[in-house]
Amino acid sequence: MKSIDHCHQCGATSYKPVIKRDGQGAMTMSGTYQCTGCQLEFTTIDEWRTSHAGQVEAAAGDVDPISQVINGF
Repeated sequence: MKSIDHCHQCGATSYKPVIKRDGQGAMTMSGTYQCTGCQLEFTTIDEWRTSHAGQVEAAAGDVDPISQVINGF
């Protein structure tokens, strides 16, 4: 039986909060999470579970490899 709670990219079943330094140098939670398998960063669990994270990355300037194949870019 396969869980729905897994990364859409690598299939990992766990993630962790991303900790970063704030403006005063204190270590705080950044509001994002990271997959423990492929290091995908996301803000909602749905982005981790579904391919919507790829759309977020593409909007940030990364090229989605599947789009390259489909669209010939």
